[in-house]
Order: sequence, then structure tokens, then C-alpha cells
Amino acid sequence: MKGKLTDQPLAELVREISSKSLSGTLRLKNDPVQSAVYFSEGELVFAASNLRTLRLRAYLEKLPSITPETLNKAGNVPDLQLLSILKSQNLIRVDEVDVLLASLVTDILRMALLWEDGTWEFDQRARFAEEFRVRLRVPNLLREAAHRVPETLVVSRFLNPNEIFARAPKSSPIKGLLEAESLILSRLDEPMILENLVAVSGLRDREAFRIIYGLALSGCITREYWHNAFRTEAPKGAPDNKEKDSLDRPDEEVDLEQFLNRINRADDYYEILDLPLKAEAAELKEAYYKLARRYHPDRFHLKSGTALHTNLVSAFAKVTQAYETLMNPSARASYDVTLEKKRAFSSANPKRAYASRDDEADFDYSAENPEHNYREGVTAIQQGRINAAINHLGAAVRAVPSEARYRAQYGRALAANERMRRLAETELQEAVRLDPKNPAYRIILAELFIDLGFHRRAQTELERALVIDRNSSTADALLRKVKKRIG
Repeated sequence: MKGKLTDQPLAELVREISSKSLSGTLRLKNDPVQSAVYFSEGELVFAASNLRTLRLRAYLEKLPSITPETLNKAGNVPDLQLLSILKSQNLIRVDEVDVLLASLVTDILRMALLWEDGTWEFDQRARFAEEFRVRLRVPNLLREAAHRVPETLVVSRFLNPNEIFARAPKSSPIKGLLEAESLILSRLDEPMILENLVAVSGLRDREAFRIIYGLALSGCITREYWHNAFRTEAPKGAPDNKEKDSLDRPDEEVDLEQFLNRINRADDYYEILDLPLKAEAAELKEAYYKLARRYHPDRFHLKSGTALHTNLVSAFAKVTQAYETLMNPSARASYDVTLEKKRAFSSANPKRAYASRDDEADFDYSAENPEHNYREGVTAIQQGRINAAINHLGAAVRAVPSEARYRAQYGRALAANERMRRLAETELQEAVRLDPKNPAYRIILAELFIDLGFHRRAQTELERALVIDRNSSTADALLRKVKKRIG
């Protein structure tokens, strides 16, 4: 099993391995640095790194009882073998060994837990057979890491406002909790959806996400959906495999296809939510939450990168757009007027209804002609018709998810809607992945980061764009602007 740390950060890998009681070696690579983390039945027992400053010899040299002559006499042997030699010669005490290894492994983990790039590979056959094992407060390290990783990473782990969180049933008291962490826990007397939990916390959304992320990583609270990396098999004879991807069940796969077809056929926001025109706010909220719990893309993260998941992301963007428009009284009133005009026009001119240029009347989103939808979508962006742009470009992406320019312009359109910027980032990151040498995509992504206030991330993308095209005046001007804001 292997993957990228951008998809599964080390903290989440450690949490998942521990929760599933897996044994083996997790190898991490962030060129030129490499690390290995060893597990035994879910317990983290050791870690090693190829960095000279994070080798055991460097830590032994700090002990007053160990002289350079002693280390030279032991020869050039592996770290743990060296430790065995020193122990057998009574040159180091058992308590010193425990403290030394705990310090070494903690430093290695603190470094690797902050890696944004790199790869990981987990080998269940490679077991740790040495006598030396460390005992660490791993949950505390994971909580600490949550407070240090980039804000964009934390935000990306919370795409579903209706995900359910609850206090862990058997969590033991943890010392040293921050005031905000204690506050969040005190609010979880009963399970609560993310949106409500953030609201009652009294914190800014991003601050609340960071606190909730750390508490979830450390096992203080449980969350409904994790971005799991490993799939485990149920014991033989088990009636139900809870780790099995829900899409392996034919009935749910059919249900998903029916949902996607219904959304694609829907002519307006009310049909998307399957509600009458006179639906009240409570009905809108109930309908949206029901769809979110059943069809939110986070539920099907194991299908990320597939056409089905891309279609689901696009479909749910429409659901979210419909809900947010109809829940806003002024936006709903304006939309209802537009919808009434469209229906009156269609009734009076049935043969020409398709020609309407109103934002919500552009429903020629044929998957058979993605290039047409792409051109229409780009034109709609230029004209400021964002809803039409999202629908056209979404159709193009569903038809050809591997086309980078479709993903880039779709992300650009989504970015124009403040509530869809997380989806926009996903699309733009995918466009960059598909065509990493196109500076335009990195500039659009940087503009999104600037709007979100992530100026250092914007700086990185703009610098990469200038490496590709050193004459890009747009990237150069934006970079100067970003550097002034960073100071």
C-alpha cells in the first residue's frame, strides 16, 4: 500500500494504523530525507531517519557518560546494534536508553508530521524485531501537529458541513488541553454536525477546524468520515464488512447513478432539492442535510480520481448552490423571478426556449459535446454569468475529467462563488497535477489563495509559475503584491 502525503498526511496515517491495530513499517520519502515508522499491532514502537542530525549517534554524543573514544571503539555499526553494545558494557543505563530513544523518535515524528509533499509506503511484512521499543504519547504528538500544519491542509479535511462528530466513548482524560480544545469537548454532550459544532464553538471557522482536527486525530472525538488509506478485510464468516467501500454494494452504486441522473435532468434548484416552489426554510435544510449525508463526495473518498467521483463532486456542487441560493431570502426572491420569466418564455416560445441567455436557462449541457460546454463556460465567465459557467464547465469535466483546461476553468468559475472555494481549490490542484508545466493554472490557483488569505501558498504557486515562464508579467505583478502583504 502506498500513496502521497498530500492525499494522506502522516498524522492521519498514524491514526488509521493505530485504530486498525496494524503491524508493519511505514516508509516516508520527502527528497532527500527519508524516514521509517514502525508499528506493532497499532502501537508506534520506533522511528528512524537518514538525516545525520536525527541519527542515534548524534544523540549519544550528547550524553556525558559517552565519549567519542567509546563510540569509535564500537565501530561503524547500525544504531540499535551500537546501543546494544553500550548497554551490554554497562556504559548506558536503562532509564537513559528510554529517555534517549523517546527524544529521538519524537524529533523524527515532529519533522515528518509537517511534511506537505512526499510519498509513503506501508509494508505489513516488514516487522520491527529489535529489543528497543519506545513508549510515546502519540495522541499528544498528533494534536500538536494539527496546530502546526498549514491551514489549507486543515480546511481541506472538512468539506462536508453535515459530517457528524461525537465525543469518543472511551477517551481517557488528556492533560494539557488548550482552552479552545476543552471548549469544543464541552459542547459535545451529544453527536453534532460540523456546521453546528463550529457555530457553538464561538471560534472562526478555520480556528475551529484546526481544534476539531487535532481532537479527532488524537481520538478525543470521533468523526463520521476519514480519508482512509487502508482497506482491511473482515474476519471469515463475519456478516458485515464495515471497512468495505460502500460502492462495492451494487444497490448503492445504482442509487448513486440514479442520483447523478436526477441532478443532471433537473431544470431548476427546486428540482435539484426535490422540493415544491413554496418549500419553507426548514424543509430546505432537511432536504439538503439528507442529500449531504447520503451523497456527499467525502463518503466516497476511496473513489477519488475516478470519473464517478468527479461527477459526484460536480453534482453536489449544484446541490450546495441550490441550497445556499434558496436559503437566502433576497437571492431566492431574485431567483424565483428569473425562474418565472424562464417558464413563461418556454411556454410562449417552446421551439426557441433553448436560446435564452439567462444564467439559469443555459441547460444545453450535453456530455456528448464537452468542447462546446467548455467554450460556453469560458464565455459565461467573461460575461459574469457564473452559474451558467459552473454548469457548462461542470458538464465538460464530467465528460472528460482528465482534461486539465476543463478542470482549471471549472475551478476558476467555482472560485467566483465564495461558498464553493474549497471545491475550486480541488479542481485547480487537479488541473496543476494534470498539466504541471502550465503557468496559467498556477496563477489562477494563486489568485484563489490570495482571496482566501493564504499568501504564502500563493507566493509558492507564483514563484513556480515564474520558473516555468520567467516573462509572465501577471505572475510577477501578483508576486510583488503578495510579498508586500506578507511583509
